[in-house]
Amino acid sequence: MRRTREGKLYYSPSCKFKDLKRLIDNKEGPGLLKCFEERVKELYLEPAYVLIKEANDKKSDNFSMGLVFSAGLICVSAIDFLGRFYFGCPKDEVERRFVGWLLKYMSPPFNALLAEKFYKDFRNGLVHECRIKNGGEFSLNEGETIREEVDDNGVRYLVVNPEKLLKKLDDGFKNYLDDLQQDENMLCQLIECLEKDFNEDFRKRR
Repeated sequence: MRRTREGKLYYSPSCKFKDLKRLIDNKEGPGLLKCFEERVKELYLEPAYVLIKEANDKKSDNFSMGLVFSAGLICVSAIDFLGRFYFGCPKDEVERRFVGWLLKYMSPPFNALLAEKFYKDFRNGLVHECRIKNGGEFSLNEGETIREEVDDNGVRYLVVNPEKLLKKLDDGFKNYLDDLQQDENMLCQLIECLEKDFNEDFRKRR
């Protein structure tokens, strides 16, 4: 993730990779989940909240567009991140894990149709090309978290309020943490994914 001037590699602001590896090796679930929670909150959720706040302060200014877009991009990436762990980091099932996490932890407002379109237009567009596909947009003026519209040519597109999306994501993450604390199989699955995804970081830890 990042290195200090001393060369120590951190998983989250207060948890070094060597600390995380020790927690995994010693099967210290509470400490491991504390590091995991801190990473999600401090690297993804809190920065998105900062961007939303600044965008709201500049709501009448078109320059807030970048803040809104960036906050939405973080939300989409965080959902991708969490879905990977929830489904046991399958190699070639990106849509299944992304849509599955939405339906498990962010429903409502997401149903199967909205989740699939959100995956195709927002997740795939933002992750691969840093854009939203098929005329979709992020807007703080949207009254719902997500809404589908049809343009004059009959093309379906989505309008997403990133502020409401972030709140739903935050609530969903809290519920996911509760499940991890109560379900040993889910916790083991998280640990296996952490070891797989961050193998090189653990090997280089100091």
